[in-house]
Amino acid sequence: MVKLSYVICASLASSSFGFAPQAANRPATSLSVDKTLGVTAPMGLFDPLNLMADEKSFERRRISEIKHGRVAMMAVIGNLAPQVGFTFPGYLSTSQDVKFSDVGSGLAALTKIPLIGVAQIVLFAGLMETITWAQKPGFAPGDVGGDDWIRYSDPAVKTEKLNKELNNGRLAMMAIMGLMVQEQITGMGAIEALMK
Repeated sequence: MVKLSYVICASLASSSFGFAPQAANRPATSLSVDKTLGVTAPMGLFDPLNLMADEKSFERRRISEIKHGRVAMMAVIGNLAPQVGFTFPGYLSTSQDVKFSDVGSGLAALTKIPLIGVAQIVLFAGLMETITWAQKPGFAPGDVGGDDWIRYSDPAVKTEKLNKELNNGRLAMMAIMGLMVQEQITGMGAIEALMK
């Protein structure tokens, strides 16, 4: 139980990196955030609270949506991969005799990771968030890959790719929440529940 509380605290601390306050003197981006991205058929535009009205706050929400969508896509894969038998070979911690195959999947896996491992994950996520993949002023939301990032010159192709990323990210956010709730209710992973 103590380990679980450490994991929960570490998870909450790492999630706070995504909500770090922006510097007050942050220059405005020269790019206007495209409010038509993610507005796809058959749903169309859905903004009942008029959250798109304020340009600056909408830009921050769009950056967060793309970031959380990317994390959620990786989380879904990370949740399902161990359930189908994919694990890394070797040890996660040789000093505590924990193999990757011992960890499992889902939220229960967090209780198997040594506390120093959780601290490393939090530190790595924080460094990636604040330094390596930080959103730089003047770049479009989600454009964090530096000079080697693929930027499409054809506007139609770019719009198609960005819409796919936004919609897949939205689906992944719902999927990972569903996977976690389902695991807590049934005590089984999604693949295990399907095979039963």
